[in-house]
Amino acid sequence: MSFLIDGLIVLFVGLGIYAEAKRGLFFALTDIVRVIVGLALGFAAFSLLYRLSGSYAAGFIAFGVAALIGVFGVRVLLHVLRLDPPWGRSPAARVGGGLVGLLLGCLISAVFVPVAGRTAGGRDAVIGSFLAQPFLGTMPALYYAADALNLDLPMLNVRAVRFEDEGKEAKAGLVARINYSRLHGSTCIACGAPVHFDGYFPRVGVSVSPRFTCPNCARTSDGCQTFEGFHRMYGHCPVDVSAELGPIDCGVWPNDRPVYPRGICPVDGKFIH
Repeated sequence: MSFLIDGLIVLFVGLGIYAEAKRGLFFALTDIVRVIVGLALGFAAFSLLYRLSGSYAAGFIAFGVAALIGVFGVRVLLHVLRLDPPWGRSPAARVGGGLVGLLLGCLISAVFVPVAGRTAGGRDAVIGSFLAQPFLGTMPALYYAADALNLDLPMLNVRAVRFEDEGKEAKAGLVARINYSRLHGSTCIACGAPVHFDGYFPRVGVSVSPRFTCPNCARTSDGCQTFEGFHRMYGHCPVDVSAELGPIDCGVWPNDRPVYPRGICPVDGKFIH
């Protein structure tokens, strides 16, 4: 199956180069504008509909409709204005268009690879793909970009929905995206110090996980060893969960030192009696 992933990457990049070289540099650059406008309208429409309806389906439909309006709207505008400068089809402009097509093909592949790697049967194929490896290495960049833009779109991920399942093999599914960079300075459950957000790091296969480190006690986690992060990830207080399960540790970045939460939870005021 790995050859199929390699073949699709070659197809995406090859079609991008061919199409944009044929259209020339001017229209290649307008294609980038069309993509940006389409995505911007799509994200805005998803956020609005999802917040109003609470439905991912409604949000994705709105995303698709708004994105198509943006993409084809720019094309119609160019047609109405009859913009087609002669320099845009010169030999040098076609080479420039091909380079833009190469960029667009790589961007499409960078989105395709992690999505394919989280589908049934796709994980092993992506891991074994030669051409997919550079795109796997760039996956954390997608998370940083999503954090910087604070996108509301859900993510196809394998994040555990229950703390006790953390670190175990799980099926991919749509989960609410968490802006982990904004959890920088959250409260360590072991010592109460503000933790440091180290960034996003590749793990097993196509998995990417955030990592936090407490500068006081050196405790590491994916955010679950902070009061605020635990609430955000699992919707429960770590005080309640530890009262049921006993001392807790991170299943993704383990410390081999399970602890009971110490001090008062800054989110709901609970503490171990």
